[in-house]
Amino acid sequence: MTQIHRLTKFAIIIALAIVAGANLSVCANTSPQLLTGILAKMDKAHKDLKSLKAQITQEKTNVQIGSKDKDSGTLLYKPASSAAKGKFRLDYTKPANNTVSVVGESVVFYQPKINQAFKNTLAKAAKGRVGGYALLVGLDHSAKGLLENYNIELINDEVVDGQAASHLRLTPKANGSLASIELWVNNQTWIPTMQKFNERNGDFTVVKLTNLQQNVALNDSEFEVKLPAGTKVVDKF
Repeated sequence: MTQIHRLTKFAIIIALAIVAGANLSVCANTSPQLLTGILAKMDKAHKDLKSLKAQITQEKTNVQIGSKDKDSGTLLYKPASSAAKGKFRLDYTKPANNTVSVVGESVVFYQPKINQAFKNTLAKAAKGRVGGYALLVGLDHSAKGLLENYNIELINDEVVDGQAASHLRLTPKANGSLASIELWVNNQTWIPTMQKFNERNGDFTVVKLTNLQQNVALNDSEFEVKLPAGTKVVDKF
C-alpha cells in the first residue's frame, strides 16, 4: 500500500477514534451496569469536548507478509458545532513530514517533499481504497448511525501507559473487512486513547494518543494548509 493510501486510511481511522464516545449506549448488545456506566461517561466526555491536541502513532501490521508500517505526528481536533464545521489536522513527522487536514467533508493531503497536494472530499478519498474504514468518514456526522451496526462488550479493566483503561470490543453486525474494533478508554478522560482495528484477513492497525490535552485554545487558522507557490494540486490518487 502506498504512503498516501495508508495516511488517508489513518485519517479516517482517527475520525472514529475521536467521535466514538457519541451515542454509544444505543448499540450495546448487553446492558450490565458497569458497561452502561462506561458508555455514559464516554458520551458525556464527547459532549464536553471542545478541542483536543495529542501526539499520535499508528502501526499497521500485515501478517500475510510479516511487515509493519508506522507513522507518527501531532493531532489537532475541533468537533462540529451549530456555528462551525468539524476539523482535524494531522502533522506527520515520521517517517516523513506530511500533513492531512480535514474541515467538514474537505480533505487536503500535502507532501512537501514532492511539492504536491491532494484536495478533494473525504468520501472520494476513501472510496474504493480503504474497505470498511470508509464507513468511519465524517467528523460532522453523529456516530450513532455507525455504531448501531456494532455490538459492544466490556472485555476487561487494564492499564495503558500507566493509567487505568476500560477495554471494549465492537463487533460488526454485518460482514465487512473488519472483524472487530477494540477501544481502550482512559478512565480519567473517558476518551479512547488506544484503538485496534482487526481485519478479517488477520492484519491489524493500532492507533495511540499520548500527551492528550483537552479543551485547549485552537484557532481555525491552525487547520488551514498554506500551500507554497508552485505546489502541484491534484484531485485523485
